[in-house]
Amino acid sequence: MCEFCEKHGHGNRWYLNPDNYSDEMMADRDRQKLVEEICGYGIDYYINFSSKVTGLAGWPALGTAIKAAIKRLAPKQHGGQIVSLEDSLEIISIANNFVLLPCACKRLVVNKEELCCLNFGPIRDMQRSLLPDGPMEEITLAEAREYLVGKDAEGRIHQVLYAKAPMPVCVCNCDLQWCTSFKQRFPHNIPEAVFKGHEVIVVSEELCDGCGGDAPCVERCGFGALAYDEETGKVMVDHALCFGCGLCRVACARDAIALLSRSLIPVASGNW
Repeated sequence: MCEFCEKHGHGNRWYLNPDNYSDEMMADRDRQKLVEEICGYGIDYYINFSSKVTGLAGWPALGTAIKAAIKRLAPKQHGGQIVSLEDSLEIISIANNFVLLPCACKRLVVNKEELCCLNFGPIRDMQRSLLPDGPMEEITLAEAREYLVGKDAEGRIHQVLYAKAPMPVCVCNCDLQWCTSFKQRFPHNIPEAVFKGHEVIVVSEELCDGCGGDAPCVERCGFGALAYDEETGKVMVDHALCFGCGLCRVACARDAIALLSRSLIPVASGNW
């Protein structure tokens, strides 16, 4: 169980605890200010600031101190954790007020706009108040479910974002080529930029045939956790590298890939 779950999960995953979605969470003035910054596109400032800070982490003389500061400050900011499609769907079953907002990451990296951040809770009304003419699409729960399933099939990574832990406010559906969270985590190995998910994938030796050495699941994995083994003719998993997004499952025509709790795999347990 990750550190947020231990503190805020009440025996469950932190983002599946209904208490963390309550209106009472917005009584926290620091959280309210942070949400206002997000809705007013102050998130751009946060992204730029975070990029500069994690850039400094690469300096040998400052790296240790900067990383310690990030670890201390991360729970008070706008961060997140990888979630599977199943957990994404369970998240929106708890949440309400669904809206699609532009991906700040894509806008920052390639200067293009796409409504792929599925926001909920207080974001909708605050966005209307602070940026009434800004792009926003309100959708139903059924449409939100359909949207997540579609993005999963496209190979988009689901990440549940908090506005000061532990209040979930968004399931983003980003691409590794844009995602600033991963641009912060790599190559400096700062887990607080984006935590790994609660599962890792396992490949069935019986069902996997390696697709003749051209396995689409290997290509789908953005973390280098999958590789074709010429000796066995099957796909092998490096669980130390797996983030548990589960996107490789969609690419497997033989249903040979499944998710398993990270805690059950020694090399992955506690590896966030």
